[in-house]
Amino acid sequence: MLDQLILDIKQNAEVRNPVVVDLNTSVVLDGMHRVAALKELGCRYLPACLVDYQSPRIQVGCWYRVIRDWVSDARLLNIFISLGLSVEPSSLEAALKELEARRATAALFTARNCHLVRAPKTDIVESYRWVKRFEAIAEEQGLHIGYEMEEDAEWQVRSGKCPAALLVPRTTKEEVIRTALAGMVFTHKTTRHALPARPVNVNVPLDWLMGEKPLEEVERLLVEYLSGKKLVRLSKGSFYDGRRYDEELLVFR
Repeated sequence: MLDQLILDIKQNAEVRNPVVVDLNTSVVLDGMHRVAALKELGCRYLPACLVDYQSPRIQVGCWYRVIRDWVSDARLLNIFISLGLSVEPSSLEAALKELEARRATAALFTARNCHLVRAPKTDIVESYRWVKRFEAIAEEQGLHIGYEMEEDAEWQVRSGKCPAALLVPRTTKEEVIRTALAGMVFTHKTTRHALPARPVNVNVPLDWLMGEKPLEEVERLLVEYLSGKKLVRLSKGSFYDGRRYDEELLVFR
């Protein structure tokens, strides 16, 4: 995934969207892969959207894993069993409470059933490592997994558009900051941050970020560049670039 992102940035010669950073702790909230890619490309600067993470207007959600292929519950549960995890029947309501209390790693939700998945350790970082192991085995078996917002994933299962969704724990802001400051990195698609408004399509030229120009000059060029673009506001719930956003978008065109 990182290699592909590096290739895309290099081929397009621009960074499409800014990284989201907490202005109080400098923790990267959204865009760790972009940060890693730009480091690999030798960049000294990167475009960033600074936010006050403790603002109640910033919400943290998660990405439920949606199984696109029509397979049996048993086949999916057997993947967890093969990893040495335990599974047990549950109601959806009880499963969500167990995930919130960090007493479960994940839950497999289908139109007819719900099963809790438990691991020896259920802290947030370890839980997502188990989820990634599940994904790796499922993909090795030829299954296709998508990432959807919580309510969208549940609707797709209930409406019969997909057979199952893997429900995962929702990370708290405290866990995000604590994990980052401890030098640990979440696995891909652990958090989903909803901002009051998210800037997209800034398309900052890659050569501005290489460090050949002073930072003050790059900031001036960026202000002039974005000032010459048309700003289009898309309301919460709009579809953009293949996904639905539960936040307002500020699209530079």
